[in-house]
Amino acid sequence: MKIVIIGGGAAGFSSAMVAKKAGTAEVLVIERTDMLGGIALVAGIGLFGSGALVGLTEERAFGGASLYDDVFYPIATHKSRDVPGLGTTMLYNVNKLDAMMQRVLKQNGIEVMLSKRVSDVSMAGQTIKAVILEGGAEVRGDVFIDTTGSSTGIPGCTRFGYGCVGCILRCPTFGDPQGVADKKVKTITAKNALGTEGQLGTSVLIPIASLSRDYQKQLRAQGWVSIPVPLDAVPNQERALKAGSRGIDTMNQEMLRQNLLIVDIGGYVKVTANGSALYASSLRKFPGLENATIAQPTAGARGHLVFGLTIAPRNNALEVTSFDNLFCAGLKAGNTNSLLDAVVSGDLAGYNAVRKAKGLQCLEIPKNLAAGAFIDYVRRMMNTEEGIRKCPTMENINILKSLGVYREKAAILKEVERAGLTGIYSKPTN
Repeated sequence: MKIVIIGGGAAGFSSAMVAKKAGTAEVLVIERTDMLGGIALVAGIGLFGSGALVGLTEERAFGGASLYDDVFYPIATHKSRDVPGLGTTMLYNVNKLDAMMQRVLKQNGIEVMLSKRVSDVSMAGQTIKAVILEGGAEVRGDVFIDTTGSSTGIPGCTRFGYGCVGCILRCPTFGDPQGVADKKVKTITAKNALGTEGQLGTSVLIPIASLSRDYQKQLRAQGWVSIPVPLDAVPNQERALKAGSRGIDTMNQEMLRQNLLIVDIGGYVKVTANGSALYASSLRKFPGLENATIAQPTAGARGHLVFGLTIAPRNNALEVTSFDNLFCAGLKAGNTNSLLDAVVSGDLAGYNAVRKAKGLQCLEIPKNLAAGAFIDYVRRMMNTEEGIRKCPTMENINILKSLGVYREKAAILKEVERAGLTGIYSKPTN
């Protein structure tokens, strides 16, 4: 029995770890670039807010969340900080992520193929027999998981954004991202605040060494710095509108409308969400940032990559429509906005891939649990005109409360136990 995962980001890693723990003999991760991590290589914010603690507690109760416990926390720059506008936050070192992910997968007997781009699929009816790599090599498997994200690379960024801006996807070197689902089904496209397709990324990275010594000291001590917006800083409203709802719920808070928030993610600070979309070309007007240089994306203030262009239609078990043996996770499974969302869908996709390979019924997490309610919520949002403009996250406490699944730790553990799902991801599937 072999599970093949296309995409080595947060969702791909999570799928692989659960698939292996659930009793799969062979698990293979195919990654288009030369590094694991995907968007997580520049995210740096592992958790934020009260909603995140609900989701992480539940995922651990299922026996999942390996990306947090085996990767993020061991390389954390700040494990628990009260950050204005974000709440309780965990930050990790983006420079150590790839090495740690590769190490953990190897220790668990999971094979990784780097710098291998999937160019086609071999089908028999609705069943995938193999994925075909550039150059013609076939990789056969029993069940496949698409975690390739929802960006199309240079074509999408040129049509809906500002062209290639030299982001972490590195399409000029490794080719445009291509998902398996994209080739056989009509995918779903998110929209932004202008009503056009796709949502622009927001955050930029600045080397900590380019900041003032005072800010460097504050970052080492507390992990974040809040800087008032100067009167002469010039906002880029078009870029913010193209970002749409990605981060807007967070950045609409009064403190974050009037201040630029930077957080320590290991060698770099991340200029968060709409702050960077609005002021990327004006960062040197901020006191203490007079020498700041945008390191990621390499095009600096020009723009960012475009998300939400190729979301797969799927059910709540994360099975992709019109395929007999394909699952999806991460941004391929919905236009979501945090690494926790990717882990939740990745863990479930990995578990259900094993069940599918063994001829067992796939699991749909009950909607009285946070993971089940959120997965269902995102699916429903993707099927409405209003919903495709949203970019929700499980870390948003208001979403969890509206779904009736916001609980304290003891209640979470009790609900998971009552559902018979305690430790289900961490033991062989029967």
